[in-house]
Amino acid sequence: MSKTQRFAVSLTAGFALMLIGSVVLAAADCPPDVGAQATADWSRYAALVLAADGRVRDTGNGDISHSEGQGFGMRLAFHYNQREDFARIWHWTRTHLYVRGDHLAAWRWRPDATPPIDDQNNATDGDLFIAWSLALAGRCWDEPDYTESARRIADDIRAKLVRETSAGSLLMPGAQGFEHGQTLTLNLSYWVFPAFAELARLQPEAKAWPALMQSGETLLTELRFGRWQLPPDWATWSPENGFALSDRFPPRFGYDAVRVPLYWIWQGQDAHALEALASYWGAQRRWPWAPDWVDLKTDAISSNAAPLGIAAIAALTGFTAAESSGGIRLLRLAPLSAEPDGSLDYYSASLRLFAGLAGQAWCRHQSQEGAVPCLDVCGDGD
Repeated sequence: MSKTQRFAVSLTAGFALMLIGSVVLAAADCPPDVGAQATADWSRYAALVLAADGRVRDTGNGDISHSEGQGFGMRLAFHYNQREDFARIWHWTRTHLYVRGDHLAAWRWRPDATPPIDDQNNATDGDLFIAWSLALAGRCWDEPDYTESARRIADDIRAKLVRETSAGSLLMPGAQGFEHGQTLTLNLSYWVFPAFAELARLQPEAKAWPALMQSGETLLTELRFGRWQLPPDWATWSPENGFALSDRFPPRFGYDAVRVPLYWIWQGQDAHALEALASYWGAQRRWPWAPDWVDLKTDAISSNAAPLGIAAIAALTGFTAAESSGGIRLLRLAPLSAEPDGSLDYYSASLRLFAGLAGQAWCRHQSQEGAVPCLDVCGDGD
């Protein structure tokens, strides 16, 4: 993989964002009829991961399914206005993952196991993506059943997964296993800022959603480690020690924390908060390869190159963090391949498509605030 590919800047791109003068072309809050390129993106994604019954397969992890994947699939199906696929994914999800007796989904389903669910704990990011997708679909497609399902899931997230602390409202990664005495184990990539915003719209009386937005901003400031001052995949908080790296997981900025800038940008937040990340990824242009993780204690880097999804987020972060000179800045994100590609799996494909969605959303937010007029272009970039 070349440096150009690693940073997802491609002259044959399937997605581009341009900042041009004062021209504004903003996508609607609800998905319009999709064009040919968007249809191709969804078709390629669905061919890679989506089974006929609505199960989203984690092709990089033994073809298991999990609430994260189902939520990712629903969010993408909504964006691409694929109502039948959305309904199939939601039907499989509620049929197979809602076994806990509440409105949180069991986190993992294994096709080769009996029973396929051997751990009924939830994964909060999956619950958030499912609730977010249902809330959007209910509002935009006028489907009250989706709205009510979103509300029930949101209620249980607030009731069972939010802890009020002296550091603010903190989000548990799951209902069990992340509290040891007064020490809480946290995953900052579970702060899905645009999901919080949509659920606040759904439940304007609920204080938890704006509180989580605020605590996420605090965590992005507090959780910076290593030479490059990066957020970790996993951290802890306790009243005695405050925030620290977790000793239960590798001390890395890697496959989890890479989503932190993605969700921050998606909500249109201040890109200056991502300057350290942009500097880290920018420095990699001079390296022999762009690693998929870095150890935040030793500063050692992985010998594996970052896949397409991480590369797309790196390019997006650099793009949004750069200062505009008033001219034209262009970001091109390499499209999902139409040909079989053994290096492309569910997670990388999901992140690549989400990077495009986040770029479009950031463009809209900046335009609405009068900060950065945007023109977003989907297609071959000609």
